[in-house]
Amino acid sequence: MNTQASEQRRENQLLYCVLFAFFVSGAASQPLGSFIPFLRDTYGLSYDLSGVLLSCQSVGNLLAVLLAGFLPLWLGRRRAVLLTAVWMTVAYLIFAAGLGSAPLLVAAFLMTGVARGGNSNFSNTMISTLPGERAAQGYNLLHGAFAVGALLSPILLVVCAGRWPAFGWRLVAGVLCLVCVSQLVVYAKMPLPEEPPRKGVRSADHSFLKVKQFWLGSAMLLFYISAEYAIVGWLVTYFQDTGVLDASWSQLMNSLLWLVIFIGRMVGAAITGRVSRSKLLLLDGAGFFACFLVMFFSRTPLPIILGLVGVGLFMATIYPTAFAFGSDCIRGNDLGCSVMIFTGSVGGIITPFLVGQVAERAGIQAGMGVVAALTALLLVSIVLSVWSVRRAKAE
Repeated sequence: MNTQASEQRRENQLLYCVLFAFFVSGAASQPLGSFIPFLRDTYGLSYDLSGVLLSCQSVGNLLAVLLAGFLPLWLGRRRAVLLTAVWMTVAYLIFAAGLGSAPLLVAAFLMTGVARGGNSNFSNTMISTLPGERAAQGYNLLHGAFAVGALLSPILLVVCAGRWPAFGWRLVAGVLCLVCVSQLVVYAKMPLPEEPPRKGVRSADHSFLKVKQFWLGSAMLLFYISAEYAIVGWLVTYFQDTGVLDASWSQLMNSLLWLVIFIGRMVGAAITGRVSRSKLLLLDGAGFFACFLVMFFSRTPLPIILGLVGVGLFMATIYPTAFAFGSDCIRGNDLGCSVMIFTGSVGGIITPFLVGQVAERAGIQAGMGVVAALTALLLVSIVLSVWSVRRAKAE
């Protein structure tokens, strides 16, 4: 009994530390789309360069996800996550200092991506070590904590930019830099589960590569991440430049999106085990597609905001549910989590850049049309995944 209670305390402590770390990751990595209008105004950035910056975050994320599968085998989990997470602090130092040359901004956005990728792989691997349904619940809580951070930082940005128009955004960058330092402290001190002996890359378990369900989950993540990164990165610019919402309302839309996502993820954590993954994924995929089309084709504030609320609600549980769907065969496997996140993150590189390229040549409305197509592809991938799993069970 004492052993069971001690193990439960260890699991709770691990969960709380990971939730805080992922909250910080959400607060620091998600507001970059909201920073883009300030960077464009301050440094005269084009749509092309803005799209490149957003894609640079995805490139950094992808590089970190690749490395995160192997670094724990060489350095151990704690040193590995500290090595990647520290770059978020450095990036926000660059923003706060007002260093606006294109090479430095590119480097800073790459750094945020490296930190985000390292945080994501570490946190998802830690949650995967929890037993049974607790892991599925943990994924929703984890991404709910991320949503809280992503919700609060754009609000802080709006408040500070309104109070101090000349330097408010740089003040927020300084605050986020300090928050990132607190994340490093948690990583340095939190208890970690026992990890396999460090024997190098050859000792890694690759068996998951032969499991179809792993690749189905990865495909859903690919299209979801593509759509999410494009929406979050370009949402504020899209509303401002099309004129369908004024500047202050446009900035608040990111926070509204993440508020709804947070609520949806808390609901997802509560219904874990009561609603099947397949039903939840089908509902989410269809709802996400329909609500994005409402937002995309509307030209007045009310249907736009209602559509955005629907987008956030149905987005909320797609990532954690798809990840849980594909991760049954990679519990506690750093490399397996890395490959799954890597596969999903590929779209995060291509899509923001593609939206920027299309927007530069045909307008921001056409650029966001790319995202509409991605929501359709996500729905198709969900339907194929659910059908494939049901067919396998029937056989």
